[in-house]
Amino acid sequence: MTGEKRRDRRQAELAARRDKRRAARNRPERRSPLVPITLGALAIGAVAVLVFMLSQPPAGPINEDVRTPLVPTPYELADGRAIGAADAPVTVEVWSDFQCPACGRFAEEMKPSLIDDFVRDGQVRLIYRDFAFLGNESIDAAVAGRCAEQEGRFWQMHDFLFANQSGENRGAFSPARLEQIAQSAGLNLDTYRTCRADAATRAAVAAETGEGQTAGVNATPTISIDGQLMTIRSYAELSGAIEAALGALSDG
Repeated sequence: MTGEKRRDRRQAELAARRDKRRAARNRPERRSPLVPITLGALAIGAVAVLVFMLSQPPAGPINEDVRTPLVPTPYELADGRAIGAADAPVTVEVWSDFQCPACGRFAEEMKPSLIDDFVRDGQVRLIYRDFAFLGNESIDAAVAGRCAEQEGRFWQMHDFLFANQSGENRGAFSPARLEQIAQSAGLNLDTYRTCRADAATRAAVAAETGEGQTAGVNATPTISIDGQLMTIRSYAELSGAIEAALGALSDG
């Protein structure tokens, strides 16, 4: 190959490369379809989250319907804040706070079995005691319970209060909400309001809470069986302690 031919070939290759680069520069830019798709998905997701957040009800139970107790107390056995025969050989007292979740579980899960196994047949008298220590709503709920007692409907109010727990001091037992609960429990609202405004009712709650502290109560629920305080973790423990108390009486 002569030098002239090599030069011509070299010039042709360079021209071809220039044309290729020029064509590449003039070609429309191709964007990955993932970019607009991803951005669109993010935008749609953000809107969905915002709509969900705006559609949620405000915190607190103020606008909710009053919930009905799932396992109501057998009210025909009620005697004020007690259930069962006054001459039952064993007395079980429950020191409790209406805002306390563990007290709610006791009321809904253990109390029905306690009544069926020991109260109905006259072996045990069950008594509710105020230990309102979790804040103002605990005190207000206990006052509401005592006002219900004045109308002979303590246990109805007891059941409705525990069925409508919703956090501590967040409005579940605000004055307005307690009136809704009182009405659902069958109380006369005029009588209830008069009782609630009476300072003596609030003082009675404070006095009984103080009695519990003096006796050694420092948590809820605390169970007292014939004056002996104990913290119960299961119904098996509770029934076993009652059986032991009944056995001690029969041995004596």
